[in-house]
Amino acid sequence: MNSRARFVAAMLLALSFGCVRVPPKNVALDRFDYGQSIADSWKRQTLSNIVRLRYGDAPTFLEVTSVINSYSTAGSVNGGATVPESPVPNSFNLGASRSWSNSPTVTYQPLTGQKFTANLLRPVPPAAVFQMISAGWPIELILRTSLRSINGLSNNNRGQRGDLAFDRIVEALTRIQRSRAMSVRVEERKEGEAVAVVLRKAAVPEQVLEDSRTVRTLLGLKDDATEFSVTFGSIPRNDLEIAVETRSMLELMLELATGVDVPPADLAEGRALSGLTAPGETPPEPLLHVRCGKSAPPDAFAAVPYRNLWFWIDDTDRASKSKFTFLMILFSLAEGGQTSAAPLVTISAGK
Repeated sequence: MNSRARFVAAMLLALSFGCVRVPPKNVALDRFDYGQSIADSWKRQTLSNIVRLRYGDAPTFLEVTSVINSYSTAGSVNGGATVPESPVPNSFNLGASRSWSNSPTVTYQPLTGQKFTANLLRPVPPAAVFQMISAGWPIELILRTSLRSINGLSNNNRGQRGDLAFDRIVEALTRIQRSRAMSVRVEERKEGEAVAVVLRKAAVPEQVLEDSRTVRTLLGLKDDATEFSVTFGSIPRNDLEIAVETRSMLELMLELATGVDVPPADLAEGRALSGLTAPGETPPEPLLHVRCGKSAPPDAFAAVPYRNLWFWIDDTDRASKSKFTFLMILFSLAEGGQTSAAPLVTISAGK
């Protein structure tokens, strides 16, 4: 290679190092990988706290407030050539270097104080519950999971059966929802969000009308009215109001904890909490089924270790998966407008 060719090669190499940058595909890879990891850890943390409550332990939450992944690249090139006057071969020296660094930083924040109280101990706002019904979520899932009572009629509570009328109302409203003979409207007002439930009476099948009459009778609602307001409370003020007591996130987690399988010895020795079912009474079907054993299946929906055992939700248990997912969505809705730092991936592409 003559001196001119070597010079051109050196210049091309120098230009290539001058364009060193972080590949754009890293953004897609990092965003997916970190997002998937955060989602999996959120599931495991939630399941772990449900299991802990079954054993009487206090729940512990650690939020991921930020994820920063900083990339840096650097490159250098040097070269030299000696072209002597004598007809001996030319002397040519070339050197190059490139460096790459990746510094991921994850920030965690314990959930304590006022935020802990707001997210876990305060009842979920009725507007948040009925917004999900308005969005098309099944009424049976929403009401059985998030309500403590409706117009004084009690839901099942920690293994203790509630009022049979509550079950009849849920079943009737489920059929009405499927027929699209009801709607939920959430309005913004000065005093806060207001919820209105509309039960149509015109142009609906006779079976739906019968279900509508059942709901009105059991809730003590005005028979010829079609629109009713929803408020938080145990007893309605009039026959145009539906009073609901919603559960807090901690109450809901305690309710779901009754469906955690535990060794019989742990119950007999008082290590795990039992339900509130009276002796000789058959407990209601739990909302969630969490299995336990010496090892968890590799394809479990979520699995956590605790007390030398593994606890998991089976990936084929659609009912438990839907209620568990609903719980995680409620965590976001229960914040009641409080702002918090969302997980963030920042990639710096330096030259």
